[in-house]
Amino acid sequence: MKLIQSRAWCAIARIATVMGLAALSACASPPARFYTLATDSEPTRANVSVSPAFWIDMRTVKVPASVARSQFVVQVDAARVRILENERWASPLADEIRNALLAAATRQASGPDTYQPGHAEDARTYQVSVDVQRFESWPGSHALLDVTWSVRKSNDSRTLTCRSIVSQRVSAGYDALVNGHRVAVRRIGTQIGEAVREFSAAPFVSAVAPARMPAGMRNSALTCPALAG
Repeated sequence: MKLIQSRAWCAIARIATVMGLAALSACASPPARFYTLATDSEPTRANVSVSPAFWIDMRTVKVPASVARSQFVVQVDAARVRILENERWASPLADEIRNALLAAATRQASGPDTYQPGHAEDARTYQVSVDVQRFESWPGSHALLDVTWSVRKSNDSRTLTCRSIVSQRVSAGYDALVNGHRVAVRRIGTQIGEAVREFSAAPFVSAVAPARMPAGMRNSALTCPALAG
């Protein structure tokens, strides 16, 4: 009798264990997926010129607090968003944007993809500041990037400030949404690179004593280049 009871309890214990494991498996969260704005075609330090015409010093990118997190923040409508725990950026969003912008800008300007604080006072250095006003993700609709950016050449008194807004249509799925943001960032980065090229071709205006420069050089027009298609 005791043997039968013991076997019965063992069977019950096994059933309870199996049910418990099944419940835990059902409650387990799916693995997180990580995305990046980088592309395979971006230059690396190993394949760029070691004697560039100029350096691009891109400062830390500012992003809205509402999207400054690793999780994706997607729009439900104009007033509501949803935070996706399992769809994440591979690095902080500000870094993702900065690295992708810098890669596109340096490709367009034909300089090295690097941040060189040691060259900050070099006359060839162009300091770029970026302030993201909006970074909106509309799944199955579009990716929106609204950026204010400025370019200043070291030892030059002028600063070129521009605003770029890109709304890139996307298909369904988060891969498509990320690719839409990637295209938007690349277009703006290319525009920044073109601004650096135009800045480099403009007459130099000393930041120390611009009033001593000829009037025609002091008033040299710097204009925001067209947004790349």
